[in-house]
Amino acid sequence: MSPGEIIRYLVTWGIIGAVLFSFFVLFVFRSGAVYTTRNEDGLLKEKIPLRGYLTSGLFLLSIVGFLVLANYFGLVRQNILLSFGPLYFLNLSLYLILFLFDTIVIDGLVLGYWRPAFLKLPDAMGWDSMKVHIIKSIPVGAFFGLIISLVSTAITYFVFV
Repeated sequence: MSPGEIIRYLVTWGIIGAVLFSFFVLFVFRSGAVYTTRNEDGLLKEKIPLRGYLTSGLFLLSIVGFLVLANYFGLVRQNILLSFGPLYFLNLSLYLILFLFDTIVIDGLVLGYWRPAFLKLPDAMGWDSMKVHIIKSIPVGAFFGLIISLVSTAITYFVFV
């Protein structure tokens, strides 16, 4: 896989993922589903109900699904077959692009600074709480990224390659 193909893959699927993620954020805030796991200040609840774990689990599975679809349509269907290691690092790179989009654009700029009325954000969720959320989410998001990338790579590798 050439450097140009890698960049094209990451840019294309990074943009698609960012758009899908933006719609997801809009949905969870408008529906109130975000509050199954978070307090009104945006931080995780001390005691998360079962519905919150199910919502979070479904979200993590959707990221795995997105990465597998990106691999299938962006690589396998283009006859770009990679060994496990390079495929894992490509998945991890795409995950990190989406994680940075979530952390910087969604959490920092949209939720912390812009705070658009159509999201119906509570007053408690502002820049100060988003700073705390961002700092806490970096190690957690990085850890889950390693696992999510491994799972999506294994699925792609053992099903399609």
